[in-house]
Amino acid sequence: MTAGSVAKRYARALAEVAAASGELEPVRQDLQSFNALLRDNRDLRQFLANPSVLKTDRVEVVGQIVGRMGLRPLSGTFLRILAEAGRLTGLETILRTFEGLLDERLGRVKAVVTTAVPLDAAAQARLMARLTAVTGKQAYLEIRQDPAILGGLITQIGSQVFDGSLRTRLARLRDELVRA
Repeated sequence: MTAGSVAKRYARALAEVAAASGELEPVRQDLQSFNALLRDNRDLRQFLANPSVLKTDRVEVVGQIVGRMGLRPLSGTFLRILAEAGRLTGLETILRTFEGLLDERLGRVKAVVTTAVPLDAAAQARLMARLTAVTGKQAYLEIRQDPAILGGLITQIGSQVFDGSLRTRLARLRDELVRA
């Protein structure tokens, strides 16, 4: 079984249980927090991925972390199940799949927006309103900064990318001048 299909199975199961208990969004936030902890803590990541560590030790450590982070019982149970099955290394993929299912259920769409400089609240609100109008779904933003794009912004919704960056415009202008 591929990693993607395993992630889908776990994500679907979690989405069903979270929807039944009305905790879709809170569970997503919990999983994001735990995933950020794993991403930022190399030692913890290595400990949890180490096959020589006993399952019971892995589950116990995850349980302690869940308790200290104050995560919801459903989130904690799910993370302990992943630890017991040795699937915590796939949490990021499971989380992305879960977020996609959550967005489908709630009729919304995530737009990953890359800017050269921070966007103020008014600009974010205008961008969200415009993307909501274009997609026909409630848009929410995940904003990233990359000074290398020089200016403008790059917006990705699903597999579609709208590149309005200054770097791309300058590259196109350069290509046109070379061809002329």
